[in-house]
Amino acid sequence: MREYIDLTLLTLEGISSAAGRPIDEQVYLESLEIAMNNGLLFEVRRNGILLSYATLKDIGSGTWFILIFITHPNHRTKQVFGELFSQISTHLESVKARKLVSNVLRVNRLSLAFHRKLGFTVTRKADIGFEFTMDLDSSKAMHWKHWSKKF
Repeated sequence: MREYIDLTLLTLEGISSAAGRPIDEQVYLESLEIAMNNGLLFEVRRNGILLSYATLKDIGSGTWFILIFITHPNHRTKQVFGELFSQISTHLESVKARKLVSNVLRVNRLSLAFHRKLGFTVTRKADIGFEFTMDLDSSKAMHWKHWSKKF
């Protein structure tokens, strides 16, 4: 589990600290273990090295929450994202998910732009960040589906 925490710290430690929400490693470990035990941890590796991972949580009524979505800064490519999206998409289709929700800190400009590019829309605003939502049956979800179908 250490490699997941190390990748999380590499990509989010500065952003989380800047937002006044330093990463609590124990909380992340517990979340990862729950996701792994429930088959909700998705990852991309090359030669055994973890490049990207995400975890999901069922929050009811066909709605799924992205708890964690991390990609190494040197591996933010269409191929890596596509592989991860494909795994997530396959799962979401298998459980007949209708909606996908994600939270993004205001200071995480790359993630904000990425969510918008994928077709997410802001559904709630707070001082610390935004809640993004994607209706998986909408035309806005097509960009997500397009990337995930490539792999």
